[in-house]
Amino acid sequence: MNYQLFLPCLAAYLMMSPAFAAETDKSPLGKQMEAMNSAFKAFRSETDPAKGAAKAREAQAAALQSALEVPAMLKSMPDGSDKAKALAEYHRMLGKLYVTLCEVEVAFLDGKVDEVAKIVGSIKEMKKAGHDRFIEEEEK
Repeated sequence: MNYQLFLPCLAAYLMMSPAFAAETDKSPLGKQMEAMNSAFKAFRSETDPAKGAAKAREAQAAALQSALEVPAMLKSMPDGSDKAKALAEYHRMLGKLYVTLCEVEVAFLDGKVDEVAKIVGSIKEMKKAGHDRFIEEEEK
């Protein structure tokens, strides 16, 4: 095998594999989470209050749509009180996220762009907690 071609091809594959993995999650929930993440990335570095508020509203809409979906992990659980409690927890966490995204919008509308940076930290923590709780290990 020609190692001069192998290593660059391997490097290209490894760099592209996250894009391929994201492409395979075409579930409605996956699409909403992708939209929310895209808006989040956009507003966390936005300095224009009007544009930031618009991106925050995009993230809010995606959070609301996400709450209407059921994570794959919960779908695979047997019906019963544990599943009902887990689904309620999922809704509670997305509700808190929605309220926090509204706080981002208000901060932008008040022209307090510096406050957005503070709120972004709590959103990152919420995202990590939600993913730790509702995404199975092999999906992470």
